[in-house]
Amino acid sequence: MSAPQTQVLLRNDDAFAKGRWLIANPVDGDLFSILPNDDLWGFHQYYDEYQRCIATHPAERHTFTAAYTTDTPFDGAVMYLPKAKAHARMLLANLASVVKPGGQLWIVGENKGGIKSAAKLLDDHCDVVNKVDSARHCSLFIGVRNDGQSPFELDEHLQRTTHIINDIPVTVCSLPGVFSHGELDPATALLLTETRQVPKGTLLDFACGNGVIACYLGLRQPQATLMLCDVSALALYCAKQSLAANDLEATVIASNGLAQVSGKFNGIFTNPPFHTGIKTDYGITHALIRDVRQHLQPKGSLVMVANRFLPYPDALDKTFGQHQVLAKTNKFTVYRTQA
Repeated sequence: MSAPQTQVLLRNDDAFAKGRWLIANPVDGDLFSILPNDDLWGFHQYYDEYQRCIATHPAERHTFTAAYTTDTPFDGAVMYLPKAKAHARMLLANLASVVKPGGQLWIVGENKGGIKSAAKLLDDHCDVVNKVDSARHCSLFIGVRNDGQSPFELDEHLQRTTHIINDIPVTVCSLPGVFSHGELDPATALLLTETRQVPKGTLLDFACGNGVIACYLGLRQPQATLMLCDVSALALYCAKQSLAANDLEATVIASNGLAQVSGKFNGIFTNPPFHTGIKTDYGITHALIRDVRQHLQPKGSLVMVANRFLPYPDALDKTFGQHQVLAKTNKFTVYRTQA
């Protein structure tokens, strides 16, 4: 069954009968499969969603990227509302820059996901804004794009911060929509503070976000070879900028979990996500723990930080037979296991 947001869009499918449309961050591929319009295009900032859509729709019509550009403006664009309001504001500015004046900007989202603020977001780019539908615990807002749009520059939204970790200055670049934007997450800070001995060899920063873990590892251990992976195009863009800011080189890849990661590592370090959008999701970390052993060199280690309440110790023991606790606070625990 289609996601609730997609169901709302399909209730208004007559609007897609003609014209060139861009769909941003769809949570499923059903819209592309069901609508009869052959001029639908996909803009994906999440690799898993990109994979789902190209499985049923021509891949050349879909782009996995942090920011969308085109020489042929669209008649309309649809944004599936993201979790963070700052991300929504930035993404909408990008969409407004690729839609014709007088074209339509749509925002669809779940009521519990902050869709009530959509009208205010559209006001910055549209002369006329209306709420046109409400169903499946979702709402749909439509605006008419005005003439006063500036070209979109992703780097104008990039924030650069330097953190001192174990006396090492680490410069981090971040964007709205990337985990811990503009700050050092306290769980990540705990993991890095407790990581004073960094192994040589090949290291993986799993679910790298803005790349702060990999940058610290590379600065602490210059002989390490770094790889970073994440499902988010925004995160991967930030990670590359962070690496460059610290004069580090690394391989940075899009990966849905470990699916696109190849090779074995002397160390894998992570502060893994436990949300997908606004929903709690332990599946990403459980899959990592289940599959990570095949990506570790003999005596290679997994070092992971998580909220104390999350149910990971039993999973670690099931895969590795044991785990160590490197550090613990009233909120977070740093775990270490060895192949």
